Amino acid sequence: QGYQCWFAPISRPTMSKTVSWSELSKHSSAQDCWVALHGKVYDVTQFLAEHPGGAKVIAKWAGGDGTKSFDAIHPKTMMQQLSAETFVGELDESTRPKEAAGQAAAEEMVLPPIQTCLNSYDFEAVARKRMQKENLDYLTSAADDEVTFRENSNVFSRVWLRPSILVNIKEVDTTCKMLGAASSFPAYVSSVALGKLYHPDGECGLAIGAEKIGIPFAIPCMGSNTFDEIKSVATGNPTRWLQLYVNPDREKALDMIRRAEAIGTEALLITVDAPVFGKRERDRRNKVEVAPVNQKSGAKASSSGVVMALQSFVDCTLTWDDMKWFRSVTKMKIVLKGVQRWEDAVMAADAGLDGIVLSNHGGRQLDFARSGLELLAEVMPELRKRNLSIEVLMDGGVRRGTDIFKAIALGANGVGLGRSAIWALGSYGTEGVEAYLQILKDEFELCMKLCGVKSVADIGPQYVSCDFLQAHVTAAPARTLAVGQYVPLKSAL
Repeated sequence: QGYQCWFAPISRPTMSKTVSWSELSKHSSAQDCWVALHGKVYDVTQFLAEHPGGAKVIAKWAGGDGTKSFDAIHPKTMMQQLSAETFVGELDESTRPKEAAGQAAAEEMVLPPIQTCLNSYDFEAVARKRMQKENLDYLTSAADDEVTFRENSNVFSRVWLRPSILVNIKEVDTTCKMLGAASSFPAYVSSVALGKLYHPDGECGLAIGAEKIGIPFAIPCMGSNTFDEIKSVATGNPTRWLQLYVNPDREKALDMIRRAEAIGTEALLITVDAPVFGKRERDRRNKVEVAPVNQKSGAKASSSGVVMALQSFVDCTLTWDDMKWFRSVTKMKIVLKGVQRWEDAVMAADAGLDGIVLSNHGGRQLDFARSGLELLAEVMPELRKRNLSIEVLMDGGVRRGTDIFKAIALGANGVGLGRSAIWALGSYGTEGVEAYLQILKDEFELCMKLCGVKSVADIGPQYVSCDFLQAHVTAAPARTLAVGQYVPLKSAL
């Protein structure tokens, strides 16, 4: 899973010397580049031009400690693959300057008590204070003018609730099934690449939080924790799905499928809305240096954002015909993630696939693509009038329990939590994920009770009014938490 590995897998060194900080700092250029990593010093000068993530991402740490940057991308097991030829020696920590030793501590902020976070926006406020700018820009960036990104949240304000009264709601049941798996409420943690960019817990934190609350977790194929690491921390009986960008090399795609199967993954969510990546300007302005995976010495690296480093791992020739191959190589449920019109939903059902995710990739691909919630209103009637059976999930903009209720009422079997789960991770790590998911579950249960609904199966279109759902020019009440009129926890940050 190491998509941006720094070093080639060669046998580890058996002998070492001690390197002082002053000696390390002398090798501080691209032409003479030493980097400290977890207390060991490496000479990576010759490797710079070959690094899949580009030379600059390593060279900026020349003569210093790159551990934090390394850990944000790579799984811990990558440490076992460091090249013996690059190893210089052990870093003498006693020689580290006081200002360098204290820098990490100075960067840490005093967090408000997690109990003061009452909703998704509170977790976001904390996470924005903690995240590095480049990582924050990658997470929040969306396509072009980011209209679709904003619409994903705003669309929920165009759907109103129709509560039923005089219903005994002393006991309500929020449980459901998605893709055959039991879930404590109709939501799952969706896949977001490179989780350790936002917190050292990475995908492991998301997996633990999802397991504790009892909902599925869709592992990103471009994650920063390995499948084995995720399996080792979520050890009960968790539901795991795999989100897959299909590699142009089918053998590599098959290898990932096999590794996912080995940890008990039950469903394969094939991303189909990203044959090429959208123009995410907020990310691109960071001008991260990116080099092709097989770049030869002397080749020119492109200047772009984080996302472009991942483009070479995606097959832009994928078609409907390839779905037969996936069905032939795995018994996992096959789901298309990124369906955006009813015609493709019908084709997926006719093809015998197990599910679809109505999604515009968090607004990161095609600006002015419609929201997942609006797509539900279009897709579900077309499936019903053809008597087609296929599970329908959606994602994009879900921040409240009422949002989940609205999506279920319009026909979804469940909703994906992408950025909102990452805000929780980026704020308090694993603990934040669990706390946020519990808040969302409680909100959903409260909405059920106030609408007079006793089970998820009872939620239907009779509980919502969506006359203006598809009227994009119709004014709707502002979601004040989303647009910043509400000030969450700022006095404590």
